[in-house]
Amino acid sequence: MRSNNLLLGLMALACLLVQACAVEDSPELIDQNKVDQMNKQILGEKKTDINSYKGQPWATSSLNDSNKKTTSVESISAVQVSLVQGQSSDYLGQADSFLKEATNNGFYLLSVAQFLNKSSTDKNWAIVDVRPAQLYLGGHIPEALNIPLENLISQMGMIPAGQKVAVYCAIDTNAAFAVQTLRVYGGRDAFVLSGGIVTWQAAGMPVVT
Repeated sequence: MRSNNLLLGLMALACLLVQACAVEDSPELIDQNKVDQMNKQILGEKKTDINSYKGQPWATSSLNDSNKKTTSVESISAVQVSLVQGQSSDYLGQADSFLKEATNNGFYLLSVAQFLNKSSTDKNWAIVDVRPAQLYLGGHIPEALNIPLENLISQMGMIPAGQKVAVYCAIDTNAAFAVQTLRVYGGRDAFVLSGGIVTWQAAGMPVVT
Protein backbone atom coordinates (compact mmCIF):
# COMPACT_ATOMS: atom_id res chain seq x y z
CA MET A 1 0.00 0.00 0.00
CA ARG A 2 2.72 2.33 0.98
CA SER A 3 4.70 1.55 -2.16
CA ASN A 4 1.60 2.20 -4.27
CA ASN A 5 1.19 5.63 -2.78
CA LEU A 6 4.84 6.39 -3.47
CA LEU A 7 4.45 5.27 -7.04
CA LEU A 8 1.37 7.48 -7.55
CA GLY A 9 3.23 10.46 -6.08
CA LEU A 10 6.14 9.94 -8.45
CA MET A 11 3.78 9.71 -11.42
CA ALA A 12 2.03 12.94 -10.40
CA LEU A 13 5.40 14.71 -10.06
CA ALA A 14 6.42 13.44 -13.49
CA CYS A 15 3.20 14.85 -15.00
CA LEU A 16 3.87 18.27 -13.45
CA LEU A 17 7.39 18.25 -14.84
CA VAL A 18 6.10 17.36 -18.31
CA GLN A 19 3.57 20.23 -18.21
CA ALA A 20 6.24 22.68 -17.03
CA CYS A 21 8.51 21.70 -19.87
CA ALA A 22 5.66 22.07 -22.32
CA VAL A 23 5.06 25.65 -21.11
CA GLU A 24 8.73 26.55 -21.32
CA ASP A 25 8.94 25.16 -24.82
CA SER A 26 5.82 26.95 -26.09
CA PRO A 27 6.03 28.08 -29.78
CA GLU A 28 6.43 31.73 -28.78
CA LEU A 29 9.37 30.96 -26.53
CA ILE A 30 10.94 28.67 -29.08
CA ASP A 31 10.72 31.40 -31.74
CA GLN A 32 12.22 33.99 -29.39
CA ASN A 33 15.06 31.61 -28.54
CA LYS A 34 15.79 31.19 -32.22
CA VAL A 35 15.86 34.97 -32.74
CA ASP A 36 18.21 35.41 -29.79
CA GLN A 37 20.55 32.75 -31.10
CA MET A 38 20.55 34.31 -34.57
CA ASN A 39 21.36 37.75 -33.15
CA LYS A 40 24.24 36.32 -31.21
CA GLN A 41 25.61 34.62 -34.32
CA ILE A 42 25.32 37.78 -36.46
CA LEU A 43 26.31 40.44 -33.96
CA GLY A 44 28.54 38.34 -31.79
CA GLU A 45 29.63 39.83 -28.52
CA LYS A 46 30.95 43.13 -30.00
CA LYS A 47 29.96 46.28 -28.14
CA THR A 48 28.83 49.34 -30.09
CA ASP A 49 30.84 52.51 -29.53
CA ILE A 50 28.23 55.10 -28.58
CA ASN A 51 30.63 57.85 -29.65
CA SER A 52 30.96 56.56 -33.21
CA TYR A 53 29.04 58.18 -36.07
CA LYS A 54 26.18 55.90 -37.10
CA GLY A 55 25.81 55.60 -40.86
CA GLN A 56 28.40 57.07 -43.21
CA PRO A 57 31.90 57.15 -41.66
CA TRP A 58 32.67 60.57 -40.18
CA ALA A 59 35.93 60.86 -42.09
CA THR A 60 34.04 60.91 -45.41
CA SER A 61 30.77 62.42 -44.22
CA SER A 62 29.39 65.54 -45.90
CA LEU A 63 28.72 66.86 -42.41
CA ASN A 64 32.45 66.96 -41.72
CA ASP A 65 33.58 70.56 -42.44
CA SER A 66 37.09 69.39 -43.18
CA ASN A 67 35.82 67.71 -46.35
CA LYS A 68 34.31 70.91 -47.75
CA LYS A 69 36.18 72.34 -50.70
CA THR A 70 37.59 75.80 -50.20
CA THR A 71 38.58 78.29 -52.84
CA SER A 72 42.03 79.76 -52.48
CA VAL A 73 42.43 83.51 -52.52
CA GLU A 74 44.66 83.22 -55.57
CA SER A 75 41.87 81.59 -57.59
CA ILE A 76 39.35 84.38 -56.92
CA SER A 77 39.15 86.73 -59.86
CA ALA A 78 37.75 90.24 -59.98
CA VAL A 79 34.09 90.54 -60.85
CA GLN A 80 33.14 92.96 -63.59
CA VAL A 81 30.46 95.38 -62.39
CA SER A 82 27.52 95.44 -64.78
CA LEU A 83 24.91 98.14 -65.03
CA VAL A 84 21.47 97.59 -63.60
CA GLN A 85 18.74 98.03 -66.18
CA GLY A 86 17.92 101.73 -66.47
CA GLN A 87 20.98 102.82 -64.50
CA SER A 88 23.10 105.61 -65.94
CA SER A 89 26.76 104.77 -66.48
CA ASP A 90 27.52 108.34 -65.37
CA TYR A 91 26.43 107.47 -61.82
CA LEU A 92 29.11 104.79 -61.63
CA GLY A 93 31.66 107.29 -62.85
CA GLN A 94 30.52 109.86 -60.29
CA ALA A 95 30.65 107.29 -57.49
CA ASP A 96 34.12 106.22 -58.58
CA SER A 97 35.32 109.83 -58.53
CA PHE A 98 33.70 110.44 -55.16
CA LEU A 99 35.52 107.54 -53.55
CA LYS A 100 38.87 108.24 -55.18
CA GLU A 101 38.82 111.92 -54.31
CA ALA A 102 37.51 111.53 -50.75
CA THR A 103 40.92 111.30 -49.10
CA ASN A 104 42.37 114.25 -51.02
CA ASN A 105 39.32 116.33 -50.12
CA GLY A 106 39.46 115.62 -46.40
CA PHE A 107 36.50 113.26 -46.76
CA TYR A 108 34.42 116.32 -47.59
CA LEU A 109 34.43 117.48 -43.97
CA LEU A 110 34.21 121.15 -43.02
CA SER A 111 34.63 122.42 -39.48
CA VAL A 112 32.39 125.28 -38.36
CA ALA A 113 35.40 127.63 -38.53
CA GLN A 114 36.22 126.51 -42.08
CA PHE A 115 32.62 126.94 -43.20
CA LEU A 116 32.36 130.42 -41.68
CA ASN A 117 35.61 131.42 -43.35
CA LYS A 118 34.54 130.13 -46.78
CA SER A 119 30.98 131.46 -46.60
CA SER A 120 32.19 134.90 -45.55
CA THR A 121 33.94 135.40 -48.88
CA ASP A 122 31.61 133.25 -50.99
CA LYS A 123 27.89 133.74 -50.37
CA ASN A 124 26.94 131.00 -52.81
CA TRP A 125 26.27 128.44 -50.07
CA ALA A 126 23.16 126.53 -49.01
CA ILE A 127 22.85 124.84 -45.61
CA VAL A 128 20.81 121.64 -45.40
CA ASP A 129 19.61 120.09 -42.15
CA VAL A 130 18.87 116.38 -42.73
CA ARG A 131 17.50 115.73 -39.24
CA PRO A 132 13.84 114.80 -38.66
CA ALA A 133 11.42 117.75 -38.75
CA GLN A 134 10.82 117.76 -34.98
CA LEU A 135 14.53 118.24 -34.29
CA TYR A 136 14.74 120.97 -36.90
CA LEU A 137 11.83 122.83 -35.28
CA GLY A 138 13.54 122.51 -31.90
CA GLY A 139 16.45 124.60 -33.14
CA HIS A 140 18.43 124.93 -36.38
CA ILE A 141 21.10 127.01 -38.08
CA PRO A 142 19.67 130.21 -39.56
CA GLU A 143 18.48 129.86 -43.20
CA ALA A 144 19.04 126.06 -43.13
CA LEU A 145 16.67 124.01 -45.31
CA ASN A 146 15.13 120.99 -43.63
CA ILE A 147 15.22 117.93 -45.87
CA PRO A 148 15.10 114.75 -43.74
CA LEU A 149 17.66 112.22 -44.96
CA GLU A 150 15.07 109.71 -46.16
CA ASN A 151 13.49 112.41 -48.38
CA LEU A 152 16.71 113.77 -49.84
CA ILE A 153 16.31 112.22 -53.29
CA SER A 154 12.71 113.31 -53.81
CA GLN A 155 13.26 116.82 -52.37
CA MET A 156 16.71 117.54 -53.76
CA GLY A 157 15.17 120.19 -56.00
CA MET A 158 14.61 122.39 -52.93
CA ILE A 159 18.34 123.17 -52.90
CA PRO A 160 19.05 126.17 -55.18
CA ALA A 161 20.93 125.15 -58.30
CA GLY A 162 24.61 126.02 -58.54
CA GLN A 163 25.12 126.53 -54.82
CA LYS A 164 27.64 124.71 -52.68
CA VAL A 165 25.98 122.71 -49.91
CA ALA A 166 26.89 122.36 -46.24
CA VAL A 167 25.02 119.41 -44.72
CA TYR A 168 24.61 118.70 -41.03
CA CYS A 169 22.78 116.20 -38.87
CA ALA A 170 22.76 114.99 -35.27
CA ILE A 171 25.17 112.30 -36.51
CA ASP A 172 27.95 113.12 -38.98
CA THR A 173 27.58 109.70 -40.61
CA ASN A 174 24.07 110.59 -41.75
CA ALA A 175 25.34 113.87 -43.13
CA ALA A 176 28.05 111.93 -45.00
CA PHE A 177 25.38 109.75 -46.62
CA ALA A 178 23.61 112.90 -47.75
CA VAL A 179 26.84 114.40 -49.13
CA GLN A 180 27.57 111.26 -51.12
CA THR A 181 24.03 111.26 -52.52
CA LEU A 182 24.22 114.93 -53.47
CA ARG A 183 27.62 114.56 -55.15
CA VAL A 184 26.91 111.29 -57.00
CA TYR A 185 23.27 111.73 -57.98
CA GLY A 186 22.83 115.48 -57.82
CA GLY A 187 26.18 116.65 -59.12
CA ARG A 188 26.35 119.07 -56.17
CA ASP A 189 29.46 120.38 -54.47
CA ALA A 190 28.47 119.16 -51.00
CA PHE A 191 30.32 118.97 -47.67
CA VAL A 192 29.66 117.67 -44.15
CA LEU A 193 29.38 120.45 -41.58
CA SER A 194 31.23 118.49 -38.91
CA GLY A 195 29.67 118.27 -35.47
CA GLY A 196 26.35 119.68 -36.59
CA ILE A 197 24.35 122.09 -34.49
CA VAL A 198 26.16 121.13 -31.27
CA THR A 199 29.51 122.33 -32.64
CA TRP A 200 27.78 125.31 -34.24
CA GLN A 201 26.45 126.43 -30.85
CA ALA A 202 29.77 125.68 -29.15
CA ALA A 203 31.36 128.14 -31.57
CA GLY A 204 28.98 130.80 -30.27
CA MET A 205 26.82 130.86 -33.39
CA PRO A 206 23.06 131.50 -33.13
CA VAL A 207 20.28 128.94 -33.47
CA VAL A 208 16.72 129.72 -34.53
CA THR A 209 13.43 127.90 -33.93
